[in-house]
Parts: sequence; structure tokens; C-alpha cells
Amino acid sequence: MLIAFSSVNLALDNPLNNPNSTLTDYLLLSDYVFTSFFIGEGVLKIISQGFMFNGEISYLRNGWNIIDFLVVIISVVSITVTGNKFKFVKIFRLLRILRPLRVASKNKGLRIGIQALLVAIPRLFNVTIISLLFFIICGIIGVNYFKGTFYTCIFGP
Repeated sequence: MLIAFSSVNLALDNPLNNPNSTLTDYLLLSDYVFTSFFIGEGVLKIISQGFMFNGEISYLRNGWNIIDFLVVIISVVSITVTGNKFKFVKIFRLLRILRPLRVASKNKGLRIGIQALLVAIPRLFNVTIISLLFFIICGIIGVNYFKGTFYTCIFGP
């Protein structure tokens, strides 16, 4: 439920929001709350599984836990650097969109779907290149066939 509420708050966060509005204050406070809960969850997992050197069950030996850990670190960095006026802070705030991936770490079906999508991306890239090649061919044929026929429009009888 926390991940769902956090995703809704991320959807409400907009750079065009008035910085003095109550919505902005609510979003900032809720970001603190969600980050603290995610930190608590990470600490409990690290205590129960060990950080890295406890064998196969260690926290950072699982790829999904690495994503969770990175999301928590990015959230902490974006909160601590938000007060400063650096330009790279926006990158950290943008990387908070990885929070909904935490749902995939809890649900086996979503993990399989995401892994299948990642495996399919190179093949999709090949299909995209072939499609663009056909679009270019059709564009060249169209330009040669019509040869400026649609240069002007004539309205009326």
C-alpha cells in the first residue's frame, strides 16, 4: 500500500506546482514519511539477511534488493540535497520514478514480466530499425510519385 500511495504522490508532484501551496507542503512531508518507511524496511531486511557477506541470502546478493536499495539511497540523496540550488538535484528527483519497481520485487509474476520485457528489448530494437527502413522507403517513393502535387490547396468550385 505504501508503494501505491508513494506512486500517487509522485504523479501529483509537478514542477509547475506553486512552491507555497499546501499541496507542495503535503508532497514534501509525505516524501519524508515514505522515505523513512522505506529506510526502515531496508534496515530490517539488512538486519535479518545480512548486508552482503552472509552467503546466498544476503541483502545485496538479490538483484531486486539492489534496486530497492538504490531507490532508498536516491530518495535520501534527493531529500538531503533538495534545499540546495544545484541543477543536478532534478536528476535525483527524476530517479524517484523507480519506486514503483519495488512492487515488482514483491510479486513474482511482475518480476517475470519485467525480465521478459528486458530480454525482448534487443529484438524490439531490430524490429524498430526494419520498420524505420520501410518508412524511409515509402517516404522516398511518395516524394517521387507525388512530386509537389500537394504544394498548393485549392478551395471552392
